[in-house]
Amino acid sequence: MMADDTFLFAIFWMVVGVVSIVAITMISKTIQAKARMADDGAYRALAERAVAALEEQTGTINALRADLTAARTTLTNVEKILKQVE
Repeated sequence: MMADDTFLFAIFWMVVGVVSIVAITMISKTIQAKARMADDGAYRALAERAVAALEEQTGTINALRADLTAARTTLTNVEKILKQVE
């Protein structure tokens, strides 16, 4: 009788151990997946900000090019006038 109880007791704790390990593994995978999703969202937001900054810089560069072209044109006209004056 005592041996049967010990055997059942051992089987019970073995099953509890296996179920605990499976549960802990599943919880761990769930937490890792949530963390991965949060990281993906952060990277996506960072990429969107980088694209917006790049677009803004492109607009600024284009405006500077237009100003530089206008300044070159003005300088060319001033040089022509100075050559005519000499």
